[in-house]
Amino acid sequence: MITRNTFKYIYPLKDVPADRFDVIGGKAGSLARMISDLSLPVPEGYVLISDACVNGEVREEALAEISDLTTRLSPNHTYAVRSSALCEDGSEASFAGQFETLTRVRVEDICSAVMKVAESAASERVEGYTRHIGGDGREDGDDADASACGEKTEEDTLGVSSSQAVSKIAIVIQRFVDPAFAGVLFTSDIITGKDDCLIGNFVRGEGEKLVSGIENAEAFRIGAIRRSYEGPSEMKPYAGKLGKYCKQIRRYYGVPMDIEWAVSKKKVYILQARPITTLRRLNLDTYEVNGTFSGYKMLTRTNVGEIFQKPVTPMTFSALEKINTLIGLPDWLDNIDGQPYMNISVICSMLVSFGMSRESALNATKDLLGNVPSGVAVPISPFSKRDFFRAVKKIVFPKQKSKLRKKQKKEMVDKLPEICRECMDEIRNLATNPELKAYWDKNLLPKLNDGLASIMGASGTSLAPLFGTRKKIGRIAGDEMANRLCGGCVGTLDCMKPVLLLEDVLSGKLSKEEYIRTCGHRFTEEMELAAPRPYEDPDFLEARLTEHRRSGTDLHAMQERQKKAFEEALSEFKEKYPGKRKWIDKEIGKFTRANAFREDLRSKGVWIFSVFRDYLRRIGIVNGLGDDIFMLTVDEAFALTEGKTLPVETRIRERRKTYEEYSSYPSFPMLIVGPFDPVKWLSDPERRSDFYCADISSDVAMPSDVKGFPGAAGKVTGTVRVVTDIDKTDEIKDGDILVTVSTNIGWTLVFPRVSAIVTDIGAPLSHAAIVAREFGIPAVVGCGNATTMLKNGDTVIVDGAAGTVTKLKDHS
Repeated sequence: MITRNTFKYIYPLKDVPADRFDVIGGKAGSLARMISDLSLPVPEGYVLISDACVNGEVREEALAEISDLTTRLSPNHTYAVRSSALCEDGSEASFAGQFETLTRVRVEDICSAVMKVAESAASERVEGYTRHIGGDGREDGDDADASACGEKTEEDTLGVSSSQAVSKIAIVIQRFVDPAFAGVLFTSDIITGKDDCLIGNFVRGEGEKLVSGIENAEAFRIGAIRRSYEGPSEMKPYAGKLGKYCKQIRRYYGVPMDIEWAVSKKKVYILQARPITTLRRLNLDTYEVNGTFSGYKMLTRTNVGEIFQKPVTPMTFSALEKINTLIGLPDWLDNIDGQPYMNISVICSMLVSFGMSRESALNATKDLLGNVPSGVAVPISPFSKRDFFRAVKKIVFPKQKSKLRKKQKKEMVDKLPEICRECMDEIRNLATNPELKAYWDKNLLPKLNDGLASIMGASGTSLAPLFGTRKKIGRIAGDEMANRLCGGCVGTLDCMKPVLLLEDVLSGKLSKEEYIRTCGHRFTEEMELAAPRPYEDPDFLEARLTEHRRSGTDLHAMQERQKKAFEEALSEFKEKYPGKRKWIDKEIGKFTRANAFREDLRSKGVWIFSVFRDYLRRIGIVNGLGDDIFMLTVDEAFALTEGKTLPVETRIRERRKTYEEYSSYPSFPMLIVGPFDPVKWLSDPERRSDFYCADISSDVAMPSDVKGFPGAAGKVTGTVRVVTDIDKTDEIKDGDILVTVSTNIGWTLVFPRVSAIVTDIGAPLSHAAIVAREFGIPAVVGCGNATTMLKNGDTVIVDGAAGTVTKLKDHS
């Protein structure tokens, strides 16, 4: 048995130290992880690290170690000697077939085989391939693709340069399994990205015949969601095991995988696994990201498009990626060219895994999703309930569990804004990286854990009534009554305070200082870490007060009228359904508490984000980067506090270039199904902003009318004002009908000036619908095509109860 310290240049694949993965290459790294982390049947072997090879030659000391190793290997076996270059088997380029691979190598020939493989690193073939792909290949496990290996990938590659990756080679020495048949299996369709089936090919004998094209392959398919098999009968006995192993690999790496396998003596072996290079979601070096390229998904901008109305920076993107990992929903918050999307497919896939039908799962998400065109089905992917429950368990029972008692948690929730401000004051005094790291470890992280535990523990509130209350009431009394009862009942939500409390400041009921403490963190880009907070601008409140004075509206009166309308509707319901009196009070109570909790949770989440922003800004200042820190990722920022050397200038330059390009794009379609190429979409003069489907978009007619969800009841006739950028709201005239892509809390300040609200993005639970209902402003949300079909000056009738916008007169 070879121990870790026996050799300087050789490690057993089953025992590679965590800090040595950067010198064993992608192939060896993948094999080592599949052995140690997944316990998969991978033939045993060893890896000669890249330090042993220089310019295509093996160091004498390393050759001596190989010679020593061969004395310990069984002469009854033959071996495979293969390359494991730092540029090989990556998500950018596979380098498949470029380096030498030798099989059936006898023990006495291993030294010469190793030298031959090492020489291939300097061959014209490799150099030509490197030039072709731009000299920037990296391999699986070491690639900076954030989803390649979960949390560890970015940390593993913080200091890896592309030139080093291309020039260095490690070598795998592995027991050769003599296959009855061997092949490859893709966890997703390499063209469409669909992953409901595993797609494979095999040949009899060695898999090299398949790779080289010497022999025609047999094709087969294995169901990835429900067990099924299509293909030659001789492969069927092994399909179950192979499918199980390959799904494990896919879940572990988090990206579509290309897997080599073999069957020898009726046992399935895994020989290699690498990302499918054609299904690449992210290049973190340049911040090129497109979630539709890594799988066939249904993505929506509804709700998430309200929170993030502009492309997010790399820093915010990396924070959202960590949220996905935390909650156990892969790519739940997905992204296309910086624009965040909600992945409806992963939500529906989770529901289907718990036994719900595809149709029922889609219907259950409609309050979040909005309308789906007829004939469009939600794509379903394999979903691991085990991984999901593990993530939930970590949230409920974290390793660093809060030590606060129930009473202390309630106090922390009440005082969270004050605690956050105290943290901000402390952060401003941190002057060195060691101080920053110590403050995170000893102060900020424990308080963050306590804060999250307190928010969740002290609430005792379920969010479920947000999704079910309207439907329950509608089944009894109809949709119109349901809409009337779900408006005017929730009181003053946090998202209403930035505009409502302005009147209290003007009347003297509230001081300016108290307004800033209560609302100074809320604005349009509040979840973007790079965006300055309102409280950072000493003049922000005066600007808001001036704007509100100009509107001349009385929001408290509007709120009171809506409350009376609710009370009238409630009285009508109880009179018509006397047996449901207690039931309706209970349901409305739960609905009110759920709304208040959601908005309070969001407000406190913004405070936590604001503290994190101040901490990141301080890292930028201490390291001479300023606000360029937001072009890095969370892990990279933390690495700076640990004293690690990073190629920050290159990454900042490349990512800023990409981010600025993203910032010039318009909003992409509200609903996207399948692979979406923004460049092609932008060049299409007939492009649609409401819907895109890779399979059937050309067959779905563009709606000629404007129809969406009933957002807030009421009917009004007025003049359209299309405003797609909050910086241009000064174009709005009092009484205009606001037509925009989406709204969030920053737009609330404009609501008192408009007679109705119409949005492309939205659903009954969206910001525009909630706030409009409470102020009695008619609203139609989630139309998809409003900003396309309506023009400035058009005269329209907005019917909030019916969810329709009727054009009476075109502006000419």
